[in-house]
Amino acid sequence: MEGDLSVTALYTSQVWSWGGLACAELFATTEAKRVYDVTNAALAAASMFKRGGSPLRYALLHRHTMIDHLLRASGVRRVVELAAGLSRRGAAVSADAGVDYTEIDLPRVIARKRELLERTTEGRAVLARPGLHLIDGDLETVALEPFVAAGEPVFVIAEGLLMYLAAEARRSLFAKVRALAERAGELRFVFDLVPQSEEPAPGAVGRALEAAMKRFTGGRTFERDARTREAVLGELRGAGFSDCEAIGAGSVARAWQLPHPDQQTNTVVFTSRAGSRSTRS
Repeated sequence: MEGDLSVTALYTSQVWSWGGLACAELFATTEAKRVYDVTNAALAAASMFKRGGSPLRYALLHRHTMIDHLLRASGVRRVVELAAGLSRRGAAVSADAGVDYTEIDLPRVIARKRELLERTTEGRAVLARPGLHLIDGDLETVALEPFVAAGEPVFVIAEGLLMYLAAEARRSLFAKVRALAERAGELRFVFDLVPQSEEPAPGAVGRALEAAMKRFTGGRTFERDARTREAVLGELRGAGFSDCEAIGAGSVARAWQLPHPDQQTNTVVFTSRAGSRSTRS
């Protein structure tokens, strides 16, 4: 049931449809469109963005397509996406038979994703691909090693996840992902996170919306202890990653041909490496 999914999963799935991204239509629903419309109206009323800033949908679209760009540029053919939600990326990328793509999320999310794909001939064809794996599990307990092949580079994505993790949980995730390099030999880790110093302060209505989101997500809300880009980069280096970099959407929007490059979003994507081919940053 869609009632089991978070508002954020529904909203982002509709952003991919609005943005015209490949395979987004496979996960489109009336409920997601309703959540999208209501959320956009509420955010506009709350005036949560700085003057000159852009609505949330543009920030999320930049986030998603920046990660797409980094994945393409890496040339890595084995991908593990954590807390994948209703992301259309696995369905799109696994169209290449040479790609092995694993998506991990909670059982109710994966079950709903399968239901949505089962609706259409195109969706059923996606489910039948041997290179696409939809795995249900809790990231705190699920072992990631089975989805990494010995000596084969792996690209790990955590989109829309880090914003919910407090410092201890964030560092625990970093260590868990870093450990995969021992098996893979080479690992690329990409995630998004807007540091506290770069976040606009929400007004009273914004705080009310966040409280509502907390109820929808089972108590989770945005964590704000990642204060600066350098602080996050330091945590990555401390976990054993190298070539660590924080990339703002504004600095690459045109070079990477992001959609709506004139929209000023505060999206920040972090990228790092681990393993035999990485170099110390």
